[in-house]
Amino acid sequence: MTRIGFRLALAYRSDIIMTCVTLVAQVFLLRMIWTSVYGSRTAAAGLTLEALLACLTLANLQSFATQTVVSRTIHHRIRTGMVFFDLARPVGYLRQMAAFQVGNTWGGLLLLAPVIPVVLLVGSITVPVNGVGYVITLVLGYVIAVQLALLISLIGFWTMETGAVSLLYRLVSQFFAGTMVPLAFFPGLLGTVAEILPFKYLGYVPAAVYIGHIPDVSGPVAVELAWIAGLWGLLVLTWSRARRRVVIQGG
Repeated sequence: MTRIGFRLALAYRSDIIMTCVTLVAQVFLLRMIWTSVYGSRTAAAGLTLEALLACLTLANLQSFATQTVVSRTIHHRIRTGMVFFDLARPVGYLRQMAAFQVGNTWGGLLLLAPVIPVVLLVGSITVPVNGVGYVITLVLGYVIAVQLALLISLIGFWTMETGAVSLLYRLVSQFFAGTMVPLAFFPGLLGTVAEILPFKYLGYVPAAVYIGHIPDVSGPVAVELAWIAGLWGLLVLTWSRARRRVVIQGG
């Protein structure tokens, strides 16, 4: 399934190329907007303009790297009845879909590589303050992203349609991942909600570790591991119930 996911990413490279163009435009617009917002101020919410732009540039790159197609794939396979062949394989269904997503991510990163210098040019980047901590939090954040996508996908075994739920999930996750506004700027209740939800680990936390805004990674890593364990347990429980509701459609 990993090879299938990888080949699918390369087969639909035009979609990824358009996403790369969108990514470059988005980072450029964010740079213009936040430069205007800062004006003559040297820092806000504990972030200099240079650090903020680096944080947003990384968060958007990470958002692309951790975006998932497994929800769309599972939805299609449920609707067409192809899920029957997945269930017939000796490897567990969740492991198959996770492997598919990992392969698809590798294919997307391969196509993204030539665009990264352009994104960094129109955005901003600094020397990493904690490179090791950044990689650790980023990888764990990716695991959380895949688990959340799988969990959303399993809803299709009850509803047969996950389009609206997936759209809502993308909007909420991108906002609370800090791709537009760093979580350091979130006020009051909104900031509390952002702290509770796991989405910050998909974007803001690794980027904040990179620029040194979060100096100690032990706390974030512990929470990420707790989320991974909790989401895995929830996935296993949900799948144990979802598999009983398989209805094959199509021919």
